[in-house]
Amino acid sequence: MGCCCSIKSPSQTTLGREVECPKCQQVFPSYTTNHAFNDHLDNCLMSSQQNVSRIEDYRGIKYWEKVQNEQGFQWILKEYNPILQINEQKIQLEPFGQKQVWFRAKLEKLRIPWQNGCTILSISQNQILESSLESIMELKSRLLHGELKINFQEDQKVQDAGGLLREWSTSILQQLVNLGYLQKTETKELTYKFNPNVQSNSFDKRQLFSFLGIIVGKCLFERIPLSSYLDRTIIKHILRQKIVLEDIKYFDEDLFYSWQYLLNNNIDQLDLYFQLEYFGKTINLKENGCEIKVSDSNVQEYINLNIFYYTQQFLEPYLSDFLTGFYQIIPKTLLRIFKPQEFEMILFGLPFIDLQDWSKYTIYKDCSAEDYFIQWFWQILSTWNQAQLSQFLRFCTGSTRVPVEGFSKLESNRGEISYFCIQASNFDNENPYPKAHTCFNRLELPKYQELQTMEIFLKATIHEALEGQFGLE
Repeated sequence: MGCCCSIKSPSQTTLGREVECPKCQQVFPSYTTNHAFNDHLDNCLMSSQQNVSRIEDYRGIKYWEKVQNEQGFQWILKEYNPILQINEQKIQLEPFGQKQVWFRAKLEKLRIPWQNGCTILSISQNQILESSLESIMELKSRLLHGELKINFQEDQKVQDAGGLLREWSTSILQQLVNLGYLQKTETKELTYKFNPNVQSNSFDKRQLFSFLGIIVGKCLFERIPLSSYLDRTIIKHILRQKIVLEDIKYFDEDLFYSWQYLLNNNIDQLDLYFQLEYFGKTINLKENGCEIKVSDSNVQEYINLNIFYYTQQFLEPYLSDFLTGFYQIIPKTLLRIFKPQEFEMILFGLPFIDLQDWSKYTIYKDCSAEDYFIQWFWQILSTWNQAQLSQFLRFCTGSTRVPVEGFSKLESNRGEISYFCIQASNFDNENPYPKAHTCFNRLELPKYQELQTMEIFLKATIHEALEGQFGLE
């Protein structure tokens, strides 16, 4: 048990921060005296014959307890998370859902509370990657566990309440794909692997891959699903697990099937040696590899060495730089509980957008689900494909994917459950477009008078650059 906020003495002048009564939810501002707050708790909590009131959320249990000390009776806010009492060996045997809660709870212990202030990244809209790299690499690693906000040098009017961080990370990953640092795997899946051979005159490649590790780690820490899938071999490196032949299926299908053929057939007659060709160079897989013939008895060693070179040796030192950046935020010891498929679910979220789930966990402001224009809204979205839905979700929330638990676990930037919200607004001919507040997962939807008009302007949000920045307003 630990004390998250303690009222030690009536002689203390003020609370120092906003505090909410756990029973009546009355919010007391930071300038409230401790004496006044204690009096309220006495009257509110004790009036219901309770001396303990509990608040439960995904961080565990917080509760107020009245204790006696040398100053008299005082109310103290304590916290207790029972899942943290489970050790690593036992949690590995639990279902995925329990592992996820344990992992999140462990990460929350590292978080610097937002009340302690935030770190502002000063980003240039015209040089997003360059200025982001410079700003992030200057931060002390401990600050990466605190709240980050994006500030645009060219536009001081754009204020970040958290949504910009999601959109910013999505844009950074897209830039790395566009520049070739992340390249599509040789598979049918839309996944990406590291490209150590990309030509770069503008960036220090080692620094850039370290930066990528920080971005991926920060997204995981903040529960922001990554917009770009990393291939299974990178996942295995993050988890510090051995890469085997089956993983190569997600890296390069031609390599996988050719090596599988070697395992399943008699190859003693093949003219094959412990060498490989890589970008015009012949590389010995082991000492005197050019003289060692591959046979049925040593083919597994040959394949293992190929796997090592393709998925690790050729990626160095950039792979190590990436992992160093990632582990600055996510302790490697917390990752041992996951299987690769489980970790991918947490890191990438759900690849499929379930419209029924989306509408089920939507709330409405200044309108209702029965209003004609709300029914038009869902009717239009039902005709869209997954790519369109993904881009529209990005417009509304800053992320192209949904948490692994679905829309019921959509969160605000500070980790609180924040359902998707549609707020009605009056139609304005001068500015007829919907407006998104990604920090709060809220869409301002004008009351269009025709379904076709609504469809035009909804589609415009994903096809045109309407945004003040990053698709946000």
